[in-house]
This record gives sequence, structure tokens and C-alpha cells, in this order.
Amino acid sequence: MKDILSERYHIAITALLVFSLLLISSMIPPKNLYARANDSDAPSDYKNDSNVSNDYKIGAEDILHISVWENEHLNREVFVRPDGKISFPLVDDIDVNGLTAIKVKEIITQKLTYYISNPEVTVILNSINNYKVYVMGAVNTPGEFSLKRKTNLLQFLTTVGGLTLVENADLKKAYILRGKKRLPVDFTKLIEKGDVTQNVDLLPDDTIYIPDNFGRRITVIGEVTTPGTVTFKDSITVLDAVLMSGGPTEDADLNDTKVVRKKANREETIKIRLKDIIKKGKLESNIKLEPGDIVVVPGSLF
Repeated sequence: MKDILSERYHIAITALLVFSLLLISSMIPPKNLYARANDSDAPSDYKNDSNVSNDYKIGAEDILHISVWENEHLNREVFVRPDGKISFPLVDDIDVNGLTAIKVKEIITQKLTYYISNPEVTVILNSINNYKVYVMGAVNTPGEFSLKRKTNLLQFLTTVGGLTLVENADLKKAYILRGKKRLPVDFTKLIEKGDVTQNVDLLPDDTIYIPDNFGRRITVIGEVTTPGTVTFKDSITVLDAVLMSGGPTEDADLNDTKVVRKKANREETIKIRLKDIIKKGKLESNIKLEPGDIVVVPGSLF
């Protein structure tokens, strides 16, 4: 009998302890999951969902959204003025030109400590208007471009000409001007050979210059379907240039084809028996062309 009473006593004590713990835990306020503006579970208004890299340098015309946790009356969008400064309550004007969003957050946080205990500040780049890049030369759409995110050279070139750019541009003479310095970027390796080591990230105020390759083009005139110019490429031959111009017409005197080539202060004329190349396979006379060569396919007299 005593054993039964003792067992019931222990069960009752245990139940009482469990109930007491549950009661105490229910009285403790839940952990504030949004205590910090940078917490991953914070409300969406306090998340920095910008896709701009953390090292982006803020500049004139950018728009920032600044939030102070549990001080909603301070939350607002601010415009970066032409002088690079912003205005924010309690902290006067702040020069943010050239600073990252993280650095701006640190400055505002430090200034607000005089008025708010442990302020939690979030700075979001709402609109990027300072990331301007300029392009000139042989592209479809030269001019000023405002980028909205970190962009590399190859990504940018697809927006201003893509493959068309290769046909009309002198890639060997193209360059990027950053400040007063030319970057050692090889456009030929990047675009024609896919060398991604040349695919540099662009910075605000970069200028890309891609000269026209007109002086390097091959001119084809005479009895061809579409006389004009063709793009010079390594290893291009006389036959290649004629075929790229639509091929010879029926009136062409192929064995009287000529290549006119400028050499220093004189012109050199090279006679090409193009009919023999096509009909008899005499490829040894199918010479490689040089930039600026003129291919003349004369007409037959009879």
C-alpha cells in the first residue's frame, strides 16, 4: 500500500513540475525574429533585395531607401543630389558620393546614436542612375548607357551590336578608356576566340571605343553579283572574297582577275587566274589577301 502511495506521490510531483514549466514559458514573450533589419526573416520592407554588388559606389542621381528599425517615421527614399550629398532627418547632409551602401549605413548609424539607442539602419539602392558607360564607333547604338547592375564587357557588347559589331569593327584597335588610362583588353581574343580572361567588369564612366574597320576591309569590284566591301579576316583568299560578294557573273573574265595592293607609296598589281583555281583546282595561286586589298574581276569582251 505504501509503495502505491509513494508512486502516486512521485507522479503528482512530476506533473506539477511540468505544468509549472509550461506556465512559466508561456509568460515569457516570444523572441523578436525581426529584431535586426538585416535578419533573413525580417519583413520585406527591411530586406536589401538589390541585385547590385556590395562594392557598388553610389553617385549622383541614385535613389536610396533608408529605414530605421522601429522608427518608421524616419523611413524614406532619398535622392543623391548632383553634389553627391543626401539629406536625412537628425543627421544633416551626408556626402555619399563614392561610398558603398554598407558604408552609408555605418555613417547614419553612428550619427543616429546621439538620438536613438542602438539604431538598426538599412540602406537599399532603389534606383541606380549613376552607373553610366559610354560607347563610340562601329556599333549599332553608340552613346550613353545607364547600367542597373554589375555588367561585364561581353554582356554590354551584346546590347550595342552583338555579332554585327564583329563585321564592322576593327577589334584590334578597340579599347576601354578608364579615366585617362587605356585598359589592356584584347577585343579580338574575347569576341573571336572566346578568351574570358579579357572579359573585364565595367565601371561607371568607362568609355568603350570600337573603330570602324573600313580601312582594313577588302573591296571587290567588277563582274560579281554584289560588288562592295567584305570584312577582312585572317587567311581570307581571293576566292573567298569573290564568293562572299555573291560569286562571279556570267560575263566575268575570271583568269584576268587582279588584286591591287598598296605598298608604302606605290601600288602593286597581282594577276590571278581565278578560273584555273575554280575549274582546275590550282589553289597555289589563290593568294591570301591583306587589309585594304582591292579585288578586280573584269568582264569578258566576248
